[in-house]
Amino acid sequence: MKRLWLFLLIPLLAGCWDSQNIEELSLVVGMGIDKSKKKDEIMLTQQILVPPGNSVQDNQAQLKYKNVTVSAKTLHEAIRDSLLITNTVLTNHQRVILINEDVLRKFPMEAIINQSIRDNNTRRSCHVYLTKRPTKEILGRSVEGEIPSNVIYELKDNEHRTNKILPPLTLGKASSNLQSDGSFAIQAVDIRGRKLILEGAGVINNSKLVGVMNDEDIAALNWLNGEVKGGIIEAVQHGEPLSVEVIDRKRRKITTELNGDHLTINIKVGYTARLSEDWYGKENSFKEGYLKDVERIAEDGVKKDVKKIVYKLQHDYKTGVAGLYRYVQNQHPKFWEKNKQKWDEVFSKADINYEVDIRIVDFGSKGGIK
Repeated sequence: MKRLWLFLLIPLLAGCWDSQNIEELSLVVGMGIDKSKKKDEIMLTQQILVPPGNSVQDNQAQLKYKNVTVSAKTLHEAIRDSLLITNTVLTNHQRVILINEDVLRKFPMEAIINQSIRDNNTRRSCHVYLTKRPTKEILGRSVEGEIPSNVIYELKDNEHRTNKILPPLTLGKASSNLQSDGSFAIQAVDIRGRKLILEGAGVINNSKLVGVMNDEDIAALNWLNGEVKGGIIEAVQHGEPLSVEVIDRKRRKITTELNGDHLTINIKVGYTARLSEDWYGKENSFKEGYLKDVERIAEDGVKKDVKKIVYKLQHDYKTGVAGLYRYVQNQHPKFWEKNKQKWDEVFSKADINYEVDIRIVDFGSKGGIK
């Protein structure tokens, strides 16, 4: 019996037979995709963490990362070619994928993210971003030793402070959108001064980039979607500027109506807010009527911006990136099955009614005059 137990324990003495030294691995935290100078090839830049103690040429020894760039006809081939100049690549901890605008004007996005979706190691929670500049330049921009991929990933946390940031587009969500109506918005990354910033967005339709939006468009799209989590509404009262800060969304209701084949979409949202700044010298926030006027002005400003983005979506981009098709799909399944292949056309002709209710529940420690 003792010999039997000894025999059974022998395999356990081998330890972690398939383990690898972390210093022999390349841990990818970010990936950038650009058009290559070679015809019909793409350029892949991988941002790789450098373990402490490793020596890297030039100034990247202090930057805790290195960038490896290769070109190939497919992403998988590029990844394999990168092994000629770096150690085994692991994407388990990859946080961002950056795609240059020129790539999505030439290649379908579905093809560009295909390898990442098929790879069991790449997380579906990885964030996808658009860039106007070459992604190689974005991933090479570092201040005080920061890792660019981490900086970009963490900028999303500011969505509770500004309404000019889109909800994160994950790899899994991008794939799902491409398989459904194929129309959505993707946050863009750029450089201002020496800093990485989130600025603008791209409009994806049928897996191609069909337009770009500025920060004001993003804010209006977030209002339309009911995705505002914070930020400021700027307005003017009595000729003086004021700011209303969004606190929280309290309600959202979307209904759809059909009159034959004509679609009407009704959107109602409600938010609480605070009066955060008011330059009017005779302000009296203690007076209920005064706050009601501010609420009305803020609501009118939001509705005006939403009307502009709806016009752009229906007439300029001719696509419904707001994801409103889901409500049509759920509320009118037969109509959706009949028209899902021409959803963009249906959306472009639809009537969209938008109502927003803003309730100011706080105005700080200053609220009136004597």
